[in-house]
Amino acid sequence: MIFRLLFLFFLALASCVKPYSGPIEAEDLILLATYDLDIVGPSGLSRSNVPDHFYTVSDNSGNIYLINKEGEILLTLPINGDDLEGIEFVEETLSLYVLEEQLRQVLRVTLGGQVTDTFQLDIPIQNLNDGPEGIAYNPNKEHFYIVNEKNPAMLYVYDTSFQLLEEHPLKFAKDYSSADYDPIHNHLWILSEESKVLARCNLQGKPEKVYNTGVPDGEGVVVDVENGFIYIVCDDTSRLFIFQLPE
Repeated sequence: MIFRLLFLFFLALASCVKPYSGPIEAEDLILLATYDLDIVGPSGLSRSNVPDHFYTVSDNSGNIYLINKEGEILLTLPINGDDLEGIEFVEETLSLYVLEEQLRQVLRVTLGGQVTDTFQLDIPIQNLNDGPEGIAYNPNKEHFYIVNEKNPAMLYVYDTSFQLLEEHPLKFAKDYSSADYDPIHNHLWILSEESKVLARCNLQGKPEKVYNTGVPDGEGVVVDVENGFIYIVCDDTSRLFIFQLPE
């Protein structure tokens, strides 16, 4: 308990030093809780077909994990990934779509952990580790949104066969690590690890609101607009952070 209180104190202190200096003034988020994850290098976060349950991946073990909102592991799917960085559950196909950063690929995986398809992404390679990090799905348009970390910092829009439809430069942060689509308000939420911010964007990646998270190494986000929560996983400290979603 003492360790948890000290951690929250130092997190709040660190968030006062804001590395973000983008085009829109960033507001602070209210931290509600943090939970330890027994996962090395959690990277990416997605809803599941069960309320308050999430999928995440590890860029260390190459596995997919199903966790609850307290961070407890409920299921492990070993798919022997190379450098897993993002994950998205798609209800229409009951499939998981997982990003392989260094290979510039998307894997389609069944809920039982079988890889059924591999899609190659035509994303420039300047540095293997500056590749695709976040993936989100828009069921209204049947579009996938993929954010490339940097070099180039881009938002790519694909159809369900991962044929490129659009590309938009991202300019509001130092890097880009995760994305989540809000079907209620038709927004795209984009997370930055280095700038420690979460931005509510339009579907071209232009920020409309920006929030300071203070989360070091945040690499996965889910924004629950119906219940008013933001969930972020931290790669460096293996933690799940829960924030209040501002009105």
